[in-house]
Amino acid sequence: MNLINYFFIGFVFTFLVDILLGLKSIKNHPKMKDHNWGWNERIICILLWPISFLTFSISFLKTYFK
Repeated sequence: MNLINYFFIGFVFTFLVDILLGLKSIKNHPKMKDHNWGWNERIICILLWPISFLTFSISFLKTYFK
């Protein structure tokens, strides 16, 4: 049961990141022009979601409080 919860949380987090990366304002950002969010990245994000979440949170907080 814990493994199912782990993958579910990873799926939800990846889904939210996918929605954010699909926003037009983020797609047109100069730093995102050459980056691709494909299936390989989604699967890795689902499997390694704690690291992805930590990286996202730190980057978000640095940008927000800058």
